[in-house]
Amino acid sequence: MNSSNVSDMKRATIHILLMVMLSACRPSSSTAPAQSWEELPVVAERTEVNGHPLVVCHPEKLTDSIRIPLSQLVEDLDIIRLENKDEAYVRNTSIRVSDNYILLHSSRNMPFKLFDRQGKFVCNIGSVSSLPGGYSQIYDFQLDEAHNRIYLMPWNATELTVYDLQGRLQPSIPLNSPDEKLWKLPKSVFHVDGDKQEVTVFTLPWENNPRMVWVQDFQGRVLKEQPPTLFNFARTYSYEIYHNYNTPHFDFSLLDFAPQKEDTLYHYESATNRLLPAFTLDFPQGKIQIHEHQELPTCIVGTLIGRMEEVGLTSTESRDHVNFIVDKRTLRGGRYQVYNDFLGNTPVYWLDHSRHGYYARNLSPAMLKDELEAALHQSDLTPSMRQKVSHLLESIDVERDNNYLMIGKLKQLIP
Repeated sequence: MNSSNVSDMKRATIHILLMVMLSACRPSSSTAPAQSWEELPVVAERTEVNGHPLVVCHPEKLTDSIRIPLSQLVEDLDIIRLENKDEAYVRNTSIRVSDNYILLHSSRNMPFKLFDRQGKFVCNIGSVSSLPGGYSQIYDFQLDEAHNRIYLMPWNATELTVYDLQGRLQPSIPLNSPDEKLWKLPKSVFHVDGDKQEVTVFTLPWENNPRMVWVQDFQGRVLKEQPPTLFNFARTYSYEIYHNYNTPHFDFSLLDFAPQKEDTLYHYESATNRLLPAFTLDFPQGKIQIHEHQELPTCIVGTLIGRMEEVGLTSTESRDHVNFIVDKRTLRGGRYQVYNDFLGNTPVYWLDHSRHGYYARNLSPAMLKDELEAALHQSDLTPSMRQKVSHLLESIDVERDNNYLMIGKLKQLIP
């Protein structure tokens, strides 16, 4: 195995471990967790950059902790058992949710699968293939129920692949302007506005690329753009783009696995073609940790990543990390854990992967069974909650069931 392959394997392993770590949401403060936001200190300040508000968080103040019920963050929680016909089986990966549909991306080797909100299988979306009309290695995707469309963004893309909700291929959307030399977008995120027939795109800001964020029409004509000069990254795939679109803003931030590099959450304001910093961390004495942060409607969640220790040729462990939360309105915050008060007060995972206004978690029947059994060992469950957990547990068939989904619509910030 050559050194570049080993390096790629290490990077992939680190990324997987970070995703698990960032989703765990376990507070690590030694003091008893706060019971309400009012008990937490103010950990950030609001300033202005070019007339736009910027929240600056001070990591050294993130010392207190809080346990937050999921009901504070979502309006409700649906527990959905996916239909278990052969063609409907899925794995534990990415989800997009709309009013009436659920779109799942299971793996590189399985096509996207569309279900209704009751878990009934609708259809496969296209196929995994290198042939025209097929797809592979999708980095971002969008479910647009209102316009009967599904959009897929591959790695190294030159176009968006488009299907309707019946799984039929539709005309693709070119990502290069008709009058420019063809170039491939590396890792990229996007949002399609079906009413305006416009696409907003952010791609890794590699130096010498024509642009890094822009608005274009469905024919590929660029309407507004920003060059990559703010970042001018080396041409490497070691960065990850976070883009949640849980608010009206087109948001993004970049995670680099190298320390000593600041990360900022940006909003791209297409009306004025401006990049507006929205949230950042101010580390004391300039001692910057690897960190990431993502935007929910009412708060910012993130992680200060601790020591990275190699435990083998391709294996890495992270220690001493801190998961933190900052309330947008009060700027109070600290270390946090979210528990599922809709279902036995079990730990909540993947909160930071909420997308397009929904918290969504995909878990196998065996995983759900284990969590429900653990919940029943708690002594403080109410009789009604114990009955609810027991009833669901008794209905699970680990050998035959398809996966289960937990889906909740995120509460919005009230003006």
